[in-house]
Order: sequence, then structure tokens, then C-alpha cells
Amino acid sequence: MESRFFEFMAKREALRLKKESGAPWPWSDDEILNTYKFTNVKREHDRTTRWMREFWTNPNASRPAGEIIFNCALFRYFGTTDFAAAVQWQRQWSPQRAITIARQRMNSQQRVFTGAYIIPTLGERKPKCEVVCERILSPLWVRRDQLAEVAISTSSWRKTGELLMQLPGFGGTGFMAKETLQDVMQTPVLRNATDRNIWCPAGPGARRGLNRITGRPIGTRSKPSDALREMIQLFEISKENLPEYMPELELHDIQFQLCEFDKYERVRNGEGRPKAKYNPNRV
Repeated sequence: MESRFFEFMAKREALRLKKESGAPWPWSDDEILNTYKFTNVKREHDRTTRWMREFWTNPNASRPAGEIIFNCALFRYFGTTDFAAAVQWQRQWSPQRAITIARQRMNSQQRVFTGAYIIPTLGERKPKCEVVCERILSPLWVRRDQLAEVAISTSSWRKTGELLMQLPGFGGTGFMAKETLQDVMQTPVLRNATDRNIWCPAGPGARRGLNRITGRPIGTRSKPSDALREMIQLFEISKENLPEYMPELELHDIQFQLCEFDKYERVRNGEGRPKAKYNPNRV
């Protein structure tokens, strides 16, 4: 099954390259990839992330480290460029202002949250925007400088992540901590992280992908240390199993694609379908 995983990654990257070359649709001979939305092999190539780099993190690269960490979390928790453009980069956090903007947008049928994540409600029945702003982002704002101190003093995204995972909305599998810090690692705060390719939390989708590769029942809950070990093994053999046109990979790319591979296999095996269909006309 390892070979099928690497074949999936190679086909997804080939689709991106063909699209960017200006070739006409379809960009793959794989009908599943032509029909459903799968993220790029590298998140840096995704439309949302490209927007984030150009208009969010890069223009604010000289801001205080804690502020950068907070705003990376803010962006990823809502996950849409539309909402980010409306709320703008936060130098002073006002949860009520962000909630008001979110409500106004929802009332006018404008995008607020991405459909890519399951947003935790922390057991509350409040609207998602209130839970995210008051219960998740506000505690992070209070602890932002402490997180920054750990990041800068250790150059370790693992140690920064372990502290972040202690905050509401960032624990569990560490999925949202990982999503946030992947962006922080593209900023001066953690750009030189020494453990970039030796640690990465595995989200639920990545664990399902690992279960498929190893032949375990899909619902098996492996230990975080076992999931990390298996991801590192895949990362170490990736170069010899992927074509030369592939970009340089990091451990997180393997984690990211394991989730996409799980989605792909669900379709291939007739077990279900991804929520989003692929739109070849979207830039």
C-alpha cells in the first residue's frame, strides 16, 4: 500500500504542474482527482496559503513574535481569505469586534469558516464564532508572549506545539496546533526550527491513512509516538519512491497527504465521497 500512497502523491503533483503549465482541462487521467478536491502535495501551493503569505504573514513579518503566532491561529481557525481580509491582522485583540464581523458576514451569506476543518465547540452551544473568539483565541492572546519565548529560545516547533496544545482548542491530536505552527514556521519566529522533519502531530485523517497503508482497521487509534514513527519512515523512503518532478518534501507534507490519501481511498473503495468537488475554473 506504500506504493499506492506515493502514486497518489505523484499524480496529484502532476495535476498541479499540468494546470500551471496552461494545458487545457482535464489535467489528470485519474477520474477521482478530476472530480473531487484534494489539497496540493505542499500546502504552500494552495490558493488560501498563497494568499496568506502575500497578504497576511509576509507583510507582518517584523511584528512581535507572539502577535505573529496569534494571527496565524486566527487565520487558520476561520480558514477563509474572505474573513481574514474583513477582520484584518490583529495588533490588539478584540473578540467582540471579530464576532460582530463574523455575524454580519454570516447574515449576508458571506464566507466566514472554511469547510476543511471541524471547528471544536468545547461542549458549548454558542455559535462557532463566539466559541472560537472567546474560548480559543482569547486565551491564546493572553499566552502569546509565553509561546513566543519558547519558540525563539528553543527553535523547536515541538516544544512550542506542546505548550500550545495545553490551550483550549489546540489539544487532542494537536491538529490545530500543527496547522497554526506550520504557518509560524514560514515566519522569522520558527523559520529555523531544528525539528522540522523529526516531529509532526498526526491528525485523525493522517492516522486513517496510516491505517490503510499498514492494513490495520481504519478506526484503529494508534499512539502518537507510533504514528510519528510511521510517518518518519514514509518520509525517509519518499525520495526513492517519487518521480523527479516532485518538490522537496518535509515531514508535514507526508502527514498532510496521508489525510488526502484516506479521502482518495474512500472514494476508490466506494466507502464515501469528499465534501467538495474540484472546480477546474477556480484560480
